Amino acid sequence: MSTILSSSAIRAIYRIGDMMIPKNGDFPSYSEVKGLDYIDDILSYAPENDISDLNMVLTILGFMPTFVLKILVNKMSKSHENEGSGAISVILRQLDFGLRGIVFATYYTEKTSPSFKGQKPIDIIGYKINRF
Repeated sequence: MSTILSSSAIRAIYRIGDMMIPKNGDFPSYSEVKGLDYIDDILSYAPENDISDLNMVLTILGFMPTFVLKILVNKMSKSHENEGSGAISVILRQLDFGLRGIVFATYYTEKTSPSFKGQKPIDIIGYKINRF
């Protein structure tokens, strides 16, 4: 598990991830894939201040009731539809970009938790990574 993010931050990402990527047909839910086991690999290049801020934001989000978190995730997603440049729209777009990046980068990956026994999402969509 992550040594960079706190356990409450990890729980928050799983909750948000399951809202963004619920189980759908052959596709497992975000929390089933458990790609966060390798989040340290992704965040190792981020500045310490950014990681600290991410921990703080995720910890706060983790304490929100599920219905409030669902509203927030919906607002974050819809913040791209309007061209508003108000402070709240900008913050929602930044949150959406950052959290969506973490969620999708750890879902559509070759690296899943050893405890995950299903078919990987990249295999389901037929994506193959070619390395030289």
